[in-house]
Amino acid sequence: MTRRPYLRPRPAGWWVADRRRALYMLRENTSLLVGFYSVILTMGVIRLGQGRVAWDGFVAALTSPAGIFVQVLALGLACFHAVTWFRVAPKAMPPLILKGKRVPEYRVTQGHQVLWAAVSLVMLAVLVGG
Repeated sequence: MTRRPYLRPRPAGWWVADRRRALYMLRENTSLLVGFYSVILTMGVIRLGQGRVAWDGFVAALTSPAGIFVQVLALGLACFHAVTWFRVAPKAMPPLILKGKRVPEYRVTQGHQVLWAAVSLVMLAVLVGG
């Protein structure tokens, strides 16, 4: 005879009542939009390979009001995802020891964010300058 495990009943919006759970679910679900946006960019590469007319149509779709809305939304959610992920990083990695002292978690988070900003600025400089 096998016993079925007890599954505690949960209402549909169980995560909404607690702020930490709501932010966790929001961060996890932002990855879906980031994935969707990467599909859009992949379609752009495909359109670029199909010729000038296909590329112009793709650019027209991206510069439409709906296209701009999607891109601004994707940028905002990607930034939210990155910032919240960097806050989790010190908890996910082994403690960082410098000169025999443990580095505070907020310093690890700040280091990640500074590196993220630096890489973003370098990429922006390359794209604008090139």
